[in-house]
Amino acid sequence: MPRTPLPFLLCLLLLTPAARDALAQGQPTASPQARCTQLLELWDRYAGNKGEGGGNMDMPRKSAVTDCAAGRTDAGIRTLEDLLRRNGYAIPPP
Repeated sequence: MPRTPLPFLLCLLLLTPAARDALAQGQPTASPQARCTQLLELWDRYAGNKGEGGGNMDMPRKSAVTDCAAGRTDAGIRTLEDLLRRNGYAIPPP
């Protein structure tokens, strides 16, 4: 079963109108929702598709997505940054 493009959907759901306007104008944004999306996309791109049986990495990711979607962006960002660090990935600037 193909995976839903969750990072894309999450990006659409989480970005506020002001953040979308800033991105459309080419201006960087430091909104917490945009940071959640940035880190989630980074995880999914580099670590999320390591193959079958990697379920132990999936729980922190799911927790972070839930936190970000519920407005608890600080917790979601911390979880994603920790997940990336523990797996040897550099954390990009916001």
